Amino acid sequence: MLRKIILAALVVTSAVFAQNNFKFGAHAAGSFGTAWGDNTDMLEIGWGAGFNVGAEAKYVVNPMFSVVGGIGVDYRRVSWDMGEMMKKTMGAFVDEDDLYSQISKYSGMSVGQTEKFMDMFYSMKVTFSFLYIDIPVVARINPVPNFFIDAGAYLGINLSASATREVESLGMEETDDIDGDMKSTVDFGLIAGLGYSITDKLDINFRAVFGLKNMIDMDKFGSYYSSSAQGSSSGSSYGSSYGSSYYGFDEEDEEDEDSSTSFGFKNMRFHLGVTYWFM
Repeated sequence: MLRKIILAALVVTSAVFAQNNFKFGAHAAGSFGTAWGDNTDMLEIGWGAGFNVGAEAKYVVNPMFSVVGGIGVDYRRVSWDMGEMMKKTMGAFVDEDDLYSQISKYSGMSVGQTEKFMDMFYSMKVTFSFLYIDIPVVARINPVPNFFIDAGAYLGINLSASATREVESLGMEETDDIDGDMKSTVDFGLIAGLGYSITDKLDINFRAVFGLKNMIDMDKFGSYYSSSAQGSSSGSSYGSSYGSSYYGFDEEDEEDEDSSTSFGFKNMRFHLGVTYWFM
């Protein structure tokens, strides 16, 4: 019985490939992206490089239409100029000299110490690094021979997320894993792209990817990161009580539901890559 089942599977597989409806290949792409969402512009979020590699399968319905799916690894990096965000936010509400006086008053530091303290924070940058299992599925239209247009969606499963904090003025760099309650396990979004088939076996393609779910909860992360960074650096409770509220990272409470600003952190990346079809 087992031999008959195996033989039948081989016959079916041979028939499928004989029709040339299925193609299998490998994909590799470089990417460049950032984060988008509610009030993201206030955070001074920048761009970062990454890559995407994996396997693809294509089902050809007819010469003008096919369905392409894949599975692979997607590495994303996004930069955050935390110091510039602090500087702009503080400058919008209080004069720099008044700010130094306030911090000196609550922290017990001299004005000179306060200036050095703030210079340290103004030079702080954070780089987010994410690793995902990427599962894209797109509909592919060939309006003319060799040229194609893609439209579809993707599912991402988070494998790891970390934040690297760099303080240029101190020459300091440290990396921490992002805790589970601050990150999303699953990501999903939309794909749009176009490409060109150089040969029957080699494609070049460009894709734009727009996530619909926050990769991390920036409200929780920002509150924790700004308060813990200031508290540990200033050596007083002033940093922890002052930092998160000043930058809008407060979590809402029952008395004042509008006390915080919500920040989005959705995936937005652009891929330029190649696909080689083995069969």
